[in-house]
Amino acid sequence: MSTIWFIVAIGVPFIWGIQAVMLKFGIGQFPPIFMVSLRFLFMFILLMPFLSRLKGQFRLAATVGFTQGVAHFALLYIGFKYADVTSGMIVYQTNAIFTLLLGSILLGEKMTKYAMSGTAICLIGVSLILGMPQENTNITGLFIIACSALMFALGNICVRKFGPFDPVGLNATVSLIAFPALLFISFLTEKGQLESLRTASLEAWGALFYTAIFGGVLAFILWYKLLIKFSVDQISPFSLLMPFFAMMGSIIILDEKVTIVNWIGAVITIGGIAIIQYSNKLVTLKGRRSVIVTDQ
Repeated sequence: MSTIWFIVAIGVPFIWGIQAVMLKFGIGQFPPIFMVSLRFLFMFILLMPFLSRLKGQFRLAATVGFTQGVAHFALLYIGFKYADVTSGMIVYQTNAIFTLLLGSILLGEKMTKYAMSGTAICLIGVSLILGMPQENTNITGLFIIACSALMFALGNICVRKFGPFDPVGLNATVSLIAFPALLFISFLTEKGQLESLRTASLEAWGALFYTAIFGGVLAFILWYKLLIKFSVDQISPFSLLMPFFAMMGSIIILDEKVTIVNWIGAVITIGGIAIIQYSNKLVTLKGRRSVIVTDQ
């Protein structure tokens, strides 16, 4: 992975981490699933001209729309309705593990020992950042969030198995499928949607537009490009950086206090990413040394 793509791989979780902070300004004024449906509506308005880029791949791209768009977001917000945020976020990080496992099973991609150890280190760091699960956590809620993480991972696999897709066209298709489906789910499970449109503040609308333009359009297009260009075991663990950037954003934007344990967790997480990033180089270097020994 070149330096530019490495920066992109870090930039995507940065955008998503700040998105978690932005949600603080909007989630209290919009019903959660309704806010997500509006997010996909704005995304579709922006991306509608690019639907034709799929060139007959709509059916295959629809698998990503239903897994990573509809099922992922619906389960995620339903799960957080019953589980505390800290425990839920820890469980949600299993999306990286699910992606690695599904990549190995469904795509035949080999998980190197460096990728496995790096991922384990990342999970330790993330656990320190987010804290241990609460004793009063609803297990059902955590199970639903784990299912959401699985759907996100399955969407990643669909991108690699059925692609390559044009990233912009794919995002347009996901938005087309997710908006009406999530809106339907919202009106089944929530209330106050129309009232929120009238009373939401400028901060709430700003948060909504950030999640649509940066979190939804820009970040996902870059994420899909990464999935197409690199193997799953190289890319998926970078998503574990999202809590680190969310923590930094909460300090700068929300003026929240962070303990020394959180900082240690951040360093451990970065260390795990570094192991994964250089795993292929380590394997290549070992192979070259073996050849040299054999030749001698």
